[in-house]
Amino acid sequence: MNSLRPLFIAITALLFLFSGCSGEPDIYREPGAVITVKVNQEFIFATETNPSTGYMWTATVDENMLELVSSTVEIGEAVHGQAGTGLEQHFRLRALKKGTTEVQLNLRGPDIKHSWDQKVFPVEIR
Repeated sequence: MNSLRPLFIAITALLFLFSGCSGEPDIYREPGAVITVKVNQEFIFATETNPSTGYMWTATVDENMLELVSSTVEIGEAVHGQAGTGLEQHFRLRALKKGTTEVQLNLRGPDIKHSWDQKVFPVEIR
């Protein structure tokens, strides 16, 4: 039994070390403030949405600076004091190279020609 103790300690230490590394990217919901990320880092911009209305958010990015990895609709975070939760549209991005850029989220209706709302997220890539 004592011969397994060092192995048990090593495995426990590794699990403890990696337990804080969930691999999930940071989620940003408030436009305006500069978001700072590293090259190859993934991150998410989230905004409230209601796809049943026919309106959806679209992302405009500089494809030389950022890669749009995915766009999904997720259950939003519960807000203390409010009943139920709404839906959020998540835009998962990956930083490609150093510099500054921005992500524009535009709320578009079924005609797709007009933007009914816009959110701008400045991004600094280091």
